[in-house]
Amino acid sequence: DPVFTAVSKIMSSSTSNKSNAQAVGLAAQFGINIPTSGQKQQWVYTEIIKSRTLARSMLKREFDTKKFGLKKPLLQILTYGNEKPVHGLDTLKTKAIQKLLEMINVNENKLTGIFTISLNAFEPKFSAELNAAIIDELDIHQREYNRKKNIETRQFIEDRIVDTEKKLILLEEDLKQFRIR
Repeated sequence: DPVFTAVSKIMSSSTSNKSNAQAVGLAAQFGINIPTSGQKQQWVYTEIIKSRTLARSMLKREFDTKKFGLKKPLLQILTYGNEKPVHGLDTLKTKAIQKLLEMINVNENKLTGIFTISLNAFEPKFSAELNAAIIDELDIHQREYNRKKNIETRQFIEDRIVDTEKKLILLEEDLKQFRIR
């Protein structure tokens, strides 16, 4: 059977953004020092792309193929096709994840920081769409990670503000008592 390879190249991105800078600035106003050096997040793209987590999220996506028809979930395409499934859903997912991971190859150019993603499939259009979907899922994964980190940073700063306010109230009360005496 012929194998078609779709190749894409991606470049590492960083997590330092405007909202992080604003949060650090706000924290500094309250005397909280959040280090900004080393703000760039080093993503391990190879491990993320070849992870079961990313593969599992891909199984829900639908693709058009000549072999299996229009709008078929990747789980169906990689496991039972147009036949009736003979295994349970968990077994099908495990097999589909394994097949998908075998189809993907990721290489990193250490000098340029560019990652090359190669995806082998049985149809050219399917290969290209699946490659694009992987990049889309990677982007979704990064956005979710960054959102969670921003929420954690904001929560930390808000907690520190509350703690500082409580300490300030106690110190003001102590000063008031001192002046009364």
